[in-house]
Amino acid sequence: MNFCKQLFICLSLIAIAYADDDDDDVGMTSEELVDALEPFGENCDPKPEREHIKQMVKNDENPHQNSKCFRHCLMQEFELISEGSTTMNEEKAVDMLSMMFTDGTEDLQDIVKICNGENEGIAEKCENAHMHGMCILRELKKRNYKIPQPG
Repeated sequence: MNFCKQLFICLSLIAIAYADDDDDDVGMTSEELVDALEPFGENCDPKPEREHIKQMVKNDENPHQNSKCFRHCLMQEFELISEGSTTMNEEKAVDMLSMMFTDGTEDLQDIVKICNGENEGIAEKCENAHMHGMCILRELKKRNYKIPQPG
């Protein structure tokens, strides 16, 4: 898998990448990103349908439960969150975010700490993963990071 695809797969785990069909900077359409993510759903329980993956990619704030569970499955796959944990691995999450936002390590550490603090009480794993993604997206926007938006 090439670096660009790997980067977008990783970033989609935490809900910050939306590949707009007209966005030349992204290099992948939303459909290509969904195509790249689909194989990762094969071992997830519940197995997501294509529509669930699209909801996650588009950062839908109120997605189907299977979209939330797919995010959790991916976060586990990439060791961002351990089974039974309600917090993200700070080092791995910051490393992943740093692939896209290279000049903000302190901000990114802050964001992960904030989101871990907000979500450590959410025991349901799928909801927890979804809320982490939404928190990171919200915090990045607050700090004026350029986030690709749905068209």
